[in-house]
This record gives sequence, structure tokens and C-alpha cells, in this order.
Amino acid sequence: MAKQYIRASTVALAGLCAILLLTGGVRAADDETADAAFAFGEALFKERCAACHGEDATGNGPAAPALKVAPPDLTEIAKHNGGTFPAPRVVEIITYGGNIAAHGSGPMPVWGLVFSQEGGGGKIGAARSRQALIALKRYLESIQK
Repeated sequence: MAKQYIRASTVALAGLCAILLLTGGVRAADDETADAAFAFGEALFKERCAACHGEDATGNGPAAPALKVAPPDLTEIAKHNGGTFPAPRVVEIITYGGNIAAHGSGPMPVWGLVFSQEGGGGKIGAARSRQALIALKRYLESIQK
């Protein structure tokens, strides 16, 4: 009976160690994934958004003077929303333009469609678009003042 208890305890301890090791590994992988997503979002922002919104996202991009309405300071999105970052609205604006007058009669470049087309369209393009939109949203959320 004691041998069975020791064997069961050893198996349970080994299982617990395995779970802890795997959990630690998952956490490290999640951190790496988050770092990669941040870097991807930052790169997309600098490549696609900085011309109007500025490298520092404060609305001072080189194209800003040519716009009818000055681009907003994107580092203050949460500040202007009661301290909460409105993630769904931000994704909507990036994806569809958000019916913002400064973006002209049509939406700001329809990045959701652009990213999808760049990904080859279809399911793969849709996945690429979601990945890019989430990365941009996370980047913008991370730079809030």
C-alpha cells in the first residue's frame, strides 16, 4: 500500500513538474509572441500611418499640413475616452476609416482590405488582415499617455 502511495505521489509530482515547465514555456512563448506583435504593429504604423499621424503618433506627420483636418494625437486616444482605450472603435477606424471627415468622402485607406489583398485575399488574406489590425491596435494601445 505504501509503495502504491509513493508511486502515485511520484507520478503526481512528475506531472505537476511537467505542467509547471510547460506553463513556463508557454509564458515565454507568449512573451515572445507579444514582443513580435508589438514590433510588427510598430513597423506597420511607421510604414503606413506615420506620413499623416507622425512617427511619434502625435499628429505631426509630413503630410499633415496638406490635410483639411489635422490628424489627432493618437497617444491620447484613451485620455479622450475616459481613460479607457476603445479597442473595438480603434480597429473599426483602422479597418474601415470610421466615418471620420478628415479621411475624405471615403474612409481613410481601408487598411483591412489593403492588408487582405496583400495577403493574397481569401482566408489567408483575411488572416493577414486580422493579424495586422490586431498588431496596430496593440501598438496604439501601448503608446497611450
